[in-house]
Amino acid sequence: MTEAAPRSLWRVRDFRRYAGADAISKLGSEVSLIALPLTAALTLHASPFQVGLLTAAEMVAFLLVGLPAGAWVDRMRRRPVLVAADAVRMLALLSIPAAAVPGVLGLPQMYAVALVNGLCTVFFDVAHQSYLPSIVGREDLARGHGTLAANQSLAQLAGPGIGGWLVQALTAPVAVVADALSYAGSALLLLGVRADEKPGGRDVRGGGRLWPEIAEGLSFVAGQPVLRRVAAVGALMMLSFGLWSATVPLYLVREVGTSPGTYGTLLSAGAVGGVAGAWLAPRIAARLGTGRAIRRVP
Repeated sequence: MTEAAPRSLWRVRDFRRYAGADAISKLGSEVSLIALPLTAALTLHASPFQVGLLTAAEMVAFLLVGLPAGAWVDRMRRRPVLVAADAVRMLALLSIPAAAVPGVLGLPQMYAVALVNGLCTVFFDVAHQSYLPSIVGREDLARGHGTLAANQSLAQLAGPGIGGWLVQALTAPVAVVADALSYAGSALLLLGVRADEKPGGRDVRGGGRLWPEIAEGLSFVAGQPVLRRVAAVGALMMLSFGLWSATVPLYLVREVGTSPGTYGTLLSAGAVGGVAGAWLAPRIAARLGTGRAIRRVP
């Protein structure tokens, strides 16, 4: 007797909204990946060091709240966290064109926006991943994560090219509006998700101790060889991304003379492999198991 085919996740209303919000948000973020550094480089004539500070301002959020964010989110309902993070990021990004049009935009404001955007992204990412099991159930987690990975790869494929040509056609500060609108669209879709979810941890008012729980989590990660490696790989990836974000835009646009549109297209071309990987990942994981599939990738 043959087993029944697994249900299509796209038939689940909440998952359609959740995945749609994820796709829109990630596409907008890829546009900002182009627009924010080019705003600093082309509009404000920032130096390489100043562009590096812009990248650091966003990344430092992970150092400031990366550890407590998980414990805090574990005590909250995820959907309000997601919607609030989208709303704050939208308003922060809209402040850039609002200041650029009258000519009062400066690097301090850019740094502040990058920091706020980074802080909200930390909370959004933690809540986003932990919300998925409430929507699809544990049996469909691999396929759900595969869809999110496909969203990321498709956004990396299309977003930089769109962002580059928007910068070329509208100027970099105005192109940031596209990302702000993506956060608005994401928030609206998430408001329609009705999955039943409860905070995983103790209520803050119930006397739960935050820092001991963080220490317990760190101890658990440190004691697991696989998790230690995952954490190390994540740190190295963020370090590499920070170096890349501070140097590549200036090199290609200022020194080589690449137009913003061409620059974005070049970045999009590099994402083709990611799309293939996102398509293959759930199939390989189903055959080998998730852990063995990760070990086979290198």
